[in-house]
Amino acid sequence: MSSMPPFFTHSDDPGEWVLGRDLLADGLSGSAGDGDIRIWSATGHGGQGMYITLGSSAGIALLEVPVQDVKTFLENTEALVPRGAESGHIDWDIELANLRAES
Repeated sequence: MSSMPPFFTHSDDPGEWVLGRDLLADGLSGSAGDGDIRIWSATGHGGQGMYITLGSSAGIALLEVPVQDVKTFLENTEALVPRGAESGHIDWDIELANLRAES
């Protein structure tokens, strides 16, 4: 997953969203997401952009990203870690130790 930087508003709390690769890939072929994150591509309508809306209690931000950049990102990350194989690249002992340290 890719974590986006905080989106600051006139609120004391910055918004933060996490976009998974599956969500981005789904957004390339149609509308995807629900709740605070929605993604869709305009390539079927002659455009070259992917649109991402990020919602919070302070409002909604609309972002436009070049579709080719999203495709390149997905191709590069999938070459490193194929979709569905993410759990094989996690050191579960370290993650468990981190969870225990937070308790």
